[in-house]
Amino acid sequence: MSLLIFSPTVMSHPEPAAHETLLRQQGEAQFHFLADFIPQLVWFTDPTGYHTFFNQRWIDFTGYTLADSVGPDMWNNLLHPDDRERARRIWGHSLATGEFYEIEYRFKSKDDTYRWFLGQARPQYDEQGQIRQWFGTCTDIQEQKETERKLRQREQDLERAYADLEVKVTFRNLELEREVRELRQRLGE
Repeated sequence: MSLLIFSPTVMSHPEPAAHETLLRQQGEAQFHFLADFIPQLVWFTDPTGYHTFFNQRWIDFTGYTLADSVGPDMWNNLLHPDDRERARRIWGHSLATGEFYEIEYRFKSKDDTYRWFLGQARPQYDEQGQIRQWFGTCTDIQEQKETERKLRQREQDLERAYADLEVKVTFRNLELEREVRELRQRLGE
């Protein structure tokens, strides 16, 4: 059980502008805490795709500072070369249409290894229905991709084993049929 004690001290109310500033600062602090707490890389762009924000996880993963990270094409340099054109095309389509952005691609980490991520972004609209900015996340799906690869490999191994078994059974059947013919010939049938 908790005991609530009220103090007779009279609190003064801050001026509306100061109060609004305080609320904005608290909101920004809470947002940054949340953006840095979640396991995704978080990013924002303006309506044209110019990056304006990355969370701390982005910095920790890429090794890029915030100043190094902002801009329209910076992150294309971090994409695996095989993913760049597809990512540019899909992102360009979303920017042009306002459609939800979703793609799987590989990002280079600060230790020069690539990891698979699911990139997603949704636009935020203003009162006139125009895109104000894009909010995006990149979720690490490396383990999922490795599991998928192992499952595909296992399926291929099983298919090969089945094909090998089928060939062996076919040859064995042919061999047995030949032996049966030879036995019949010996027995004079």
